[in-house]
Amino acid sequence: MIGPVIYLLCTLTSLGAALLLWRGYRRSRQRLLYWSALCFAIMAVSNGLLILDLVVLPDVYLLPWRSGVNQLALLVLIYGLIFESD
Repeated sequence: MIGPVIYLLCTLTSLGAALLLWRGYRRSRQRLLYWSALCFAIMAVSNGLLILDLVVLPDVYLLPWRSGVNQLALLVLIYGLIFESD
């Protein structure tokens, strides 16, 4: 019973972090904030897939998709850390 609530809170937290980072990027135009916001937005999608996988569609195996989305989020952040650092 508490699992779906925690999954939803993790999704909302990732989305909130993405929105705050995006707002910071729009104010300061620091490119690292852009890449971090994009990473957290993709992580929110990954958390949404987690809800779909474990709560909404428990018979469907979405682990490869969730892992792929998580890897994409980390690749975006690594790209930003490597190529956008001053």
